[in-house]
Amino acid sequence: MLQFNPVHLAFAVMIIGVIFTFVLSKKEIKQLRSFADSFAIPFVKLSNYIAPQKPASSLLTEKTESGGIRPLPAEGQSKEMREIIKRAGNTKAVKLFREMVEAEDALKEAAGKNRRKCYQFADPVARILYMTHTFLTGCENLALIDTESKLDEFNSFLNEQVQHRMTLLRLISGSLAEEYRTLNRVYAAEMEQIEREQMPFIKRNAQ
Repeated sequence: MLQFNPVHLAFAVMIIGVIFTFVLSKKEIKQLRSFADSFAIPFVKLSNYIAPQKPASSLLTEKTESGGIRPLPAEGQSKEMREIIKRAGNTKAVKLFREMVEAEDALKEAAGKNRRKCYQFADPVARILYMTHTFLTGCENLALIDTESKLDEFNSFLNEQVQHRMTLLRLISGSLAEEYRTLNRVYAAEMEQIEREQMPFIKRNAQ
């Protein structure tokens, strides 16, 4: 007759719990990557639409009497910047930004208060969304770019696209890789160079 062994039972329950947690974690990460996909695609489409080529311009400003900053009026900006500002106010740009907001909301809800998920997924996406919002509202009304930090965000959207796209590349699912690469043609060489430079570091940490 088999005897009941509570130690064996407890051990079996523990193993099942570990397996369940592992599977659940993979499922949650897959979901987070799916929301990152939904954010990354409209972001790069928006950026590509606003600046089809890598911008050579930054927003021109002047110092105020109080020591702050004030953007020059649109007519005082470069021709490239005027065209960028015009496209940023187009309904297409508004639609793509709305898609970004919805994806960021879903990602934030999925991450909840889990520190690892927030650090890895929600926080980077929230920073890019804030930067994009600062840029778009600034294009709508240049007077809103009235601090150095807002100016940095505005110019970051234009001039640090490689950094932002690389951040999102680490978050998206593998199934999106080809579409994402196609959308990043203008920045492909720089992104591939960064990947090559980071590869030895990744290999060392994987050992």
